[in-house]
Amino acid sequence: MISCIQCITLGQISEVIGIATPVILLIWFYYSQKQTLSKYYFDTIDGIYAGYTKPANKTDESKGINAGIIMNIRDTDNKGFFKGELDFAELEQKMIRNTIESNNLSEGIFTFIGKIDFEIYINKSRHPFRPKENRIYMGTLYIVDRLDFVFESYNIETYLSAEYDIVHYREMQTLKFTLKKTYRPEFARLPESFVLYKKKGFDFEPYKNVKMEIFKGKTRVDN
Repeated sequence: MISCIQCITLGQISEVIGIATPVILLIWFYYSQKQTLSKYYFDTIDGIYAGYTKPANKTDESKGINAGIIMNIRDTDNKGFFKGELDFAELEQKMIRNTIESNNLSEGIFTFIGKIDFEIYINKSRHPFRPKENRIYMGTLYIVDRLDFVFESYNIETYLSAEYDIVHYREMQTLKFTLKKTYRPEFARLPESFVLYKKKGFDFEPYKNVKMEIFKGKTRVDN
């Protein structure tokens, strides 16, 4: 009996190679392009972000309370993992005898780690101030107690306080955070959702406004 291998002619082998080669080249091109483009994208993630937020504890008594966050993202690697710190503060302002008096209600510096996933988008003109036209990337932010862990017995779950979903609007350089899970019932020291804008160096931008109004005279994570 003639084996199946003997039945395959050189012409058929050549045809299979001819069909497979373009497919292999296409796959290789896709992954090489993804690596190059993702590296460029992840290099843009690091930086200082800031924005006004709602108070962490939303009550009827929260009227007149302003809150803000300054976040510093550092060390984003070529897989999209990053770490850093954010500073959250609440400031109560009251009008007393025609004078505005400010009272710092709470402030805290939080350590975080996170990851953003990269996707390839078709190259086209995009309006930076129309969110729906932005390239949008999804990720996760983890608020952790500390990064100086005991290496031999390290378990990330031991240090988790809260988990946020991230939506990154690339052209707007804006990050939107939404609380997904609280690992500790007592953790309620950050708002359930907030939006932060990347520092661009303009005279009037969220970073400078939040810095001057909410964090005036305080030590911040961007120092």
